[in-house]
Amino acid sequence: MSSRSGLNPGMKICAITMVYRDYWALAQWIRHYSKHLGIENLYVVVHGPDPKVNEIAQGANIWTIPRDSLEGFDKRRNKMLNQFQAGLLQFYDWVIRTDADELICVDPDLHGSLKQFLAQTTDDAVFAIGLNVYEQAEEQDMPDDVSVFDCRDAAVITGNYSKAWAVKADTPLMRHGVKLTNETDKPYSYSFPQGAYLAHLKFASIAALADGNVTRKAVARSGAPGVPGWGWKRADAHTKRFFEKAETLDFTPWSDAVALAHETITSDMKYDENDGVIRSPGIPFLAKTRLPKWFKT
Repeated sequence: MSSRSGLNPGMKICAITMVYRDYWALAQWIRHYSKHLGIENLYVVVHGPDPKVNEIAQGANIWTIPRDSLEGFDKRRNKMLNQFQAGLLQFYDWVIRTDADELICVDPDLHGSLKQFLAQTTDDAVFAIGLNVYEQAEEQDMPDDVSVFDCRDAAVITGNYSKAWAVKADTPLMRHGVKLTNETDKPYSYSFPQGAYLAHLKFASIAALADGNVTRKAVARSGAPGVPGWGWKRADAHTKRFFEKAETLDFTPWSDAVALAHETITSDMKYDENDGVIRSPGIPFLAKTRLPKWFKT
């Protein structure tokens, strides 16, 4: 077998996400990862019973958890997902973990497919360059049954969403990064390869974003300790600032934009000695660019 195809036929890869009502994004997530991994290898954690989520994710593995309290939401959610992730690694070689509005795309000229990319990766965890894909002022609402990449090609490259997204060892994902330390003498390893991208879809559908912001504000203003903070509490202002800033930027050619982003981010990775977590620098606007045509395929 050639090094390009290099895929172990027995390699098993799954993807997990957690969702509450984010129907448009979940449909994109299911469509994207089922194409790459098969619907039977997708795991959806539903935060509270929701028949519509069950319908969208039909064929995937669905796990419904209670939504009777939002206290300590972020901490409890992350602990649960890390433990779920560790359990899946008893049966899978790799676990991809993203939010429902995050799609991993790899450059086919560099890596072939998503499966081939992971088959050739020897580190324990992988990062990707973050792309805030967004709806431009002149663009129309998206139909529900098409890929976002058929309708949107503008993106802002961001350090904030240049996240760790897949693991093959029992290493927790935390604060958009990965925990490198463990209880043995050998720490976990990570890679930040070229040609791997995390497309963040929060701003790709203004209609879906408006619905989502209602939920974000309600959660942040619930008064429960440990819920998400300012970005959710002032979700409308956060949204307005993003679009205003994006409109002021000039478009940079794709190759130049990603080269700048990769050099900037990888040369300034942030490591926390207290908990052993490494993550990308929180730079919100690195460059505005247009996605190449291969994202459509």
